[in-house]
Amino acid sequence: MYCKYLKSLGNLRGVDKPPFFCYTLSINNKERVLIMTKRVSKKMREELSIHQTFRMYDDSGKENAIRFIAAHKGGVQMFSNPGELVAWAKTPEMIAYALRTKGADDIIMGSSSMDFASENGFDLDEDATILWDEGYDMYLDEVATVGVK
Repeated sequence: MYCKYLKSLGNLRGVDKPPFFCYTLSINNKERVLIMTKRVSKKMREELSIHQTFRMYDDSGKENAIRFIAAHKGGVQMFSNPGELVAWAKTPEMIAYALRTKGADDIIMGSSSMDFASENGFDLDEDATILWDEGYDMYLDEVATVGVK
């Protein structure tokens, strides 16, 4: 009955304009906030990945000797077997930590990505090998100090 009264006054034409306008503004604002949140979190994730220097993929707690290495995104991936990623490190200290935690095999092979490191996030081709050598030497110094491999 009230609707007929409003219609007779000419105030009701399908949808009331002021409430509908407020509703669409609130929906648009919610969508804008969601979009901004996604952009910020994506940007924060990118910054985190830029500053991240270490990631342990093998959380089993067991010794899983590193036998194979590869250059990847400005760091060195360490594998126990081809396809079994153990850790990724971007600093010599973290390489030494991974070797100390998981152990090192007598012979550690490097992939061709170590020779072409500039294609995998390094400035120069030899930078990946230099990074690995520094980390491995730190590990060997720790082993020599403690006396146990």
